[in-house]
Amino acid sequence: MDENQVVERCRAGDLAAYKQVYDRYSQPLLRTANRLLGRPQEAEDAVQETFLKLYRSISTFRSGARFSTFLFEILNNTCIDMLRKRKPQDESAEAERLPAASSHELRYSLAEAVESLPLRTKSCFVLFAVEQYSHEETAAILGVDAGTVKANVHRARKKLRAWLAAGPLGETP
Repeated sequence: MDENQVVERCRAGDLAAYKQVYDRYSQPLLRTANRLLGRPQEAEDAVQETFLKLYRSISTFRSGARFSTFLFEILNNTCIDMLRKRKPQDESAEAERLPAASSHELRYSLAEAVESLPLRTKSCFVLFAVEQYSHEETAAILGVDAGTVKANVHRARKKLRAWLAAGPLGETP
């Protein structure tokens, strides 16, 4: 059964169709939420909240649009709401800060660096560079222009390169 048929069945209230959507998208959504939130329990909560919001808003989905974009847009907004509740109001100083490199393995430290990126920059970077959505798909998910996505991905890469160049102890090589 194609995606449009499943969406129409969801609109009709068919719970089996919702299960199909859940089975198809729960893991990619969880992976993305984990990368955006950095906390597995919060990521699981975000995915569950996303499916609840989908159930409530399936009628607003435009036929002909890409369903995965609609679903990831709901997830992104859910994650943003969770991050806003978690972080202090003044993010400007923290947004510019890169994490101090530690003796932990590079993979963990790089994840810390990504986590420290400003919210919009991190969302663009994760969706484009990690989840491998196109600039246009990422823009549709985030509700911004493709140029905004490109600029934010560029900023993220620049900050991550600077962080990597700092070396394992925060010193320039």
